Amino acid sequence: MKITGTEISRLAVPLRRPIKTSAHDFSHAHTVFVQMRTDEGLTGIGWCFAFDARKADALAILAEDLAALYVGRDPRAVRENHAVAWKDMNFLGHAGASMIALSGLDTACWDLAAQAAEVPLYRHLGGGATRVQTYASSGLWLDRPVDALVDEARGFVDAGYRAMKVRVGQADFMADVERVRQVRDAVGADITLMVDANQAWPESVAIRAGREFEALDIFWLEEPVFYTDLEGSARIAAALDMRVATGETSYGSAAMKQHLDVRAADVLMPDLQRMGGITDYLNACAMCAAYNQPVSSHLFTEASVHVLAAQPHALMLEHMDWWEELFENPTVVEDGAVILPDGPGLGLTLRGDALSDFAA
Repeated sequence: MKITGTEISRLAVPLRRPIKTSAHDFSHAHTVFVQMRTDEGLTGIGWCFAFDARKADALAILAEDLAALYVGRDPRAVRENHAVAWKDMNFLGHAGASMIALSGLDTACWDLAAQAAEVPLYRHLGGGATRVQTYASSGLWLDRPVDALVDEARGFVDAGYRAMKVRVGQADFMADVERVRQVRDAVGADITLMVDANQAWPESVAIRAGREFEALDIFWLEEPVFYTDLEGSARIAAALDMRVATGETSYGSAAMKQHLDVRAADVLMPDLQRMGGITDYLNACAMCAAYNQPVSSHLFTEASVHVLAAQPHALMLEHMDWWEELFENPTVVEDGAVILPDGPGLGLTLRGDALSDFAA
C-alpha cells in the first residue's frame, strides 16, 4: 500500500458556544483538515487548528510541505514516516507551528494503518477498553453570569455527564471560588468538578485559590501558572492536597519528560497537535507510565479517545464538541463515558457537505 497524495482543506468551524477564558476569546476553530489517500482506496483523516484565520493559513502551508514527504510511502509504517517528517523539521524546530502542522498528517497516517488492519485505532494501539471516562468541557466559561453557569452545569448532568470543568482565573480569585461554589451546590457532591485557570495566576495566588477550591472537593486545578513555570507548578502541586493538572501547552514528549522530572503536576494532559500527532503522544504516555503518572487529554476528543483507551494509566478524557458537526457519527456520551466507535481506524465518517459548508 502506498500513499498517493494528501488533500489539505481550510475550514472555519463555528463553535456552538463562543469561548471566553482568562486567555481566550473566540468564536471559530480555524481548522486545517487533512485527507491522506492511498492506492488501495483508503482515506485517513486528521486535523489541527488555530484561533484565527491567518495563523491557520500558515499551518496549512506547513502541512502541505510535510505532506509531500509521505507520498509513495506505506502508511502502515507510521513511526518510520513520522521519523522522516521529524528529520525534515529540524531547521524550523520541534515546537510551535511545525509540530502542529505535522499532527494532522501523523493522525491521518495512524487512521490509515488501523483501517488497513481492519480494526478500530484503539485496538490497533493495543487498547481493550470500549468506553473512557470523560468530562464536559464545552461550556462553563468565564463570561457566563452565575445563574446561566448553574443552568449550563445542570444541563451537562442531564446530558449524562458525571464530570465537568469550570473556567476560573479572575484577578479576584474569591469571585471564582464563589462561582464554583454555586455550581457545586447545583450539581451535588456526586459530580466531579475541575477548575481551569488557563495560566492566569502567579504562584502565590494559585496556592491560595487552590486551598479554597479544596474545600469544594475539586478534582483538579488546571494550568494555574504560565506553562513554562514548571518549578512554580511543582511548588503549587506540593502545597496542595488536590491534584494539579498541566502540560497541554507544551510541545512533544521531551517537554513531558521535563514536567515529570520536576514533578510539575499530578496529572499530565498532552495536547494532540502540540505532540505533533499520535506518534509522540504515545511516547508521552509511555513516559508518564514509567513515572507512574496519570495521563489525561486536551481537545481532539475524536482521536484522543483512541489513545487514552490504550493507556491503563489514563484518568479522564476531555470532551470538546468543536468538530462534531463535521461528522455523521459524532461522539457518544453515555453515563459519564465516551463510547469508542467500532469502525476501522478513527471510526469517523465525514459528512458529505461538511468541507464545503465550513470552507474558509
